[in-house]
Amino acid sequence: MSSGNAGSGGREGAPRAAAALCGLYHEAGQRLRRLQDQLAARDVLIARLRARLAALEGDTAPSLVDALLEQVARFREQLRQRDGGAAEAALRQEIERLSKQLEEKERETQQLMSQPEGEQEKEVALLRRSAAQKGRARAASDILCRSLADETHQLRRTLAATAHMCQHLAKCLDERQRTQGDAGERSPEPACADGDGSVHAVVEKLREENRLLKQKVTHVEDLNAKWQRYDASRDEYVRGLHAQLRGLQAPLEAERPSPPELMRKEISRLNTQLEEKINDCAEARRELAAARRARDAALERVQMLEQQILAYKDDFTSERVDRERAQSRIQELEEQVALLQRQQEDGFCSHSSPTDAAAEVTSPGTWFSLSRRHRVLHGRQAGAPRTQLAPHTQLRDLP
Repeated sequence: MSSGNAGSGGREGAPRAAAALCGLYHEAGQRLRRLQDQLAARDVLIARLRARLAALEGDTAPSLVDALLEQVARFREQLRQRDGGAAEAALRQEIERLSKQLEEKERETQQLMSQPEGEQEKEVALLRRSAAQKGRARAASDILCRSLADETHQLRRTLAATAHMCQHLAKCLDERQRTQGDAGERSPEPACADGDGSVHAVVEKLREENRLLKQKVTHVEDLNAKWQRYDASRDEYVRGLHAQLRGLQAPLEAERPSPPELMRKEISRLNTQLEEKINDCAEARRELAAARRARDAALERVQMLEQQILAYKDDFTSERVDRERAQSRIQELEEQVALLQRQQEDGFCSHSSPTDAAAEVTSPGTWFSLSRRHRVLHGRQAGAPRTQLAPHTQLRDLP
């Protein structure tokens, strides 16, 4: 289908390209006619200048102007002869080149018909690439046409400037004639000398400009002829490529299956893809359900762990409070033991009351508490390892 569209696009684009080429050709012809008209106008102006120069100088200037006119006529004749000979030679060369291309295309067509299907497809791809290259070449030729149009525009401006200069020179000659008529016969020789020099300068300048313009016109005509030959060969080659594409696509389309068979194959392929997608969706649903169950189990475990953490936190807080309370109690007892030891060393027993001492010593709870505190303090001072007891055990043992 893409190759058919490309062929139809090429067939539709060929008339547009031909119309564009015809338009460019007519435009170039119109420009050439305008240039010829301008050259004729310049010839008329040169004839007028020659007449005025003859009126001013006598017999000297007409020889120069005649030589210039003869040279212009000779150049024109050479240009016409060269255009005619170049056209005939170009036609002969074009016929020979087209015949060679036709023979080459026939050989290529025979080779393509003898090639297998894969090579034919490769050849079709190669032809499409060459057609794309021809399209790029057409874009390049369009750029060349624009450059030629720009150059023609420059030539037109140059001709306009030359015409303006000729008009200015004609006005100068008229003014000099009036000046010479007013001056009379008093100074004829200096006026003639000045007029002779100025007219010679004008003639030389016009001759040089005429030569340059002829060179430019010749260059433009050569470029136009080359471009026309190139465009004709390119169109012929593109038409041959399209014909080859159509010839290659005909057997390929004959080998292609019918549309109903293609539709059945496409429907079966789409049904297979639909079943695969349904199976994938079912598998995804099962995976989603398993993931949800795993998430619920993980949430339950997280809640249980949070409850355990809260319980452990409460136990730790209560143990810390009990431990702080026990430490404060131990410090108080240590202070009491130290106080008792100092009192004992200072002779507390001799100065204290026997009744109070006996009551304090004979009190069973106090004696047990003091003896236990003494043992704990003595063990701590001796560097014995402290036994780690549970907080509730320490609270029960200590008063």
